[in-house]
Amino acid sequence: MIPPNDTQPAGPIPHGDNALQPSPTAPRPLMVQISYGPLAVVAAKPILPARRKAVAATDAEHSLSIARTREKQEAIDRDLNAFYNYAKVLALDMSKKYGKKPDHYLRLMFSGGASMQKAWEPSAFNAWVHNLAKEANEDAERGEATKLLDLQREHLDEYHSLTPAEKRELVANFKEDRDSRKMGLRVNPRGRQADANHTFDKIEDLIVGLKCRIGVDGFYCFFKNNSEFQMRPRWYFTSPQLNRYFTGMIKKWDVETIGALGEAFSIAGCDLMSYLRNAKARADWLKTEIREKITAALVKITGNKKAVMQYKSYEKDIVLHYGIELVGWTAGLPFACPSSLPVTLEPLQNLLQAIDNGQCYFRRLSASEKSERRKQYDKSVADGTVATRQPRKDKGKPRGSYRQRKAVGAEHEEGGDEDVGGIAHGKKRARCAASSDEDSDSE
Repeated sequence: MIPPNDTQPAGPIPHGDNALQPSPTAPRPLMVQISYGPLAVVAAKPILPARRKAVAATDAEHSLSIARTREKQEAIDRDLNAFYNYAKVLALDMSKKYGKKPDHYLRLMFSGGASMQKAWEPSAFNAWVHNLAKEANEDAERGEATKLLDLQREHLDEYHSLTPAEKRELVANFKEDRDSRKMGLRVNPRGRQADANHTFDKIEDLIVGLKCRIGVDGFYCFFKNNSEFQMRPRWYFTSPQLNRYFTGMIKKWDVETIGALGEAFSIAGCDLMSYLRNAKARADWLKTEIREKITAALVKITGNKKAVMQYKSYEKDIVLHYGIELVGWTAGLPFACPSSLPVTLEPLQNLLQAIDNGQCYFRRLSASEKSERRKQYDKSVADGTVATRQPRKDKGKPRGSYRQRKAVGAEHEEGGDEDVGGIAHGKKRARCAASSDEDSDSE
């Protein structure tokens, strides 16, 4: 049940024919499903496990139990000490053989235990029991299935008569069946919906538990990626205030619009080239991808996070400054800023594909190559074939600080232009002089 909120009307959402003919007075139902986490996430009292009262034992039984436990623990300690000693000897031998300290190999030995526990392979017996139960209970009615232990006792001889090749085949088939349960496509619409609801419930339980344990908040949105499965975009917020905050702070924040856009884009295959409507939009997207990927490659090779690609002054600011050059720019496109390239799609696609495949990349120049490029650039500048920036007019003259220049500019605005001798030539002074002459004539 979805609680009513500011963005969703209360009451059930109509389905079927009723949804196609809404009442003129009824509120418009949302095309998304929104759910919220619980408001109270901290338990007032810890949930303790139930305690059972142990049966009182006699002194003799208690002493015997203590002695057995002590003997068992001593045996475990002896075996563990033997293992530890063997591990130390093995680590020392590996240190002499491979050249690192023994502690390094000890850490590898003992830290690999967790990964070994997660990597247990299914046994042939489990695979055989799985197939046996599947065949025996395939056509059985509800409540009439044969118990697994009875099947094992009855057909145990068949398992012992299997060859190693048959056991390996059983294990391989069992792995495939297990993976298909996890990643296989659900062909039944009802099974798909049940699987989705079950998975969403698990995710929400994990998020709420994480919020209780460490204190986090967030939201998620899931939507379908094919037209065969019918599901409205599903939103979940750990707190109802999050959705209200986004609605007020983010312009055009609308869960229905965002869910519909994400669903449409996902059904289109998450391919912007097929989702964009006209050639200009596709060309603009290709240019943006080219510009961002070239900038990312420049930042990676230079190590400067603020590096920006320069196309007009490429030789000076990129080649000579960083000692690198861009190789593999595809034919059919002029070397210029991607925003000024033609809108023809095929050359842009070829250039983007070359960047993705590594055919268009930055490479470092050797000292001799950089020196040769420097000579060529200086020669081009001397010949006038390279456009250079004109020097400022007051080059070589003291300019003073910014505050001094600002104060001088303010004085000029107030008093007009003056020469060195202090004679006024500004328009304001001229107007004042003209007005004074007129006043004297009138008098």
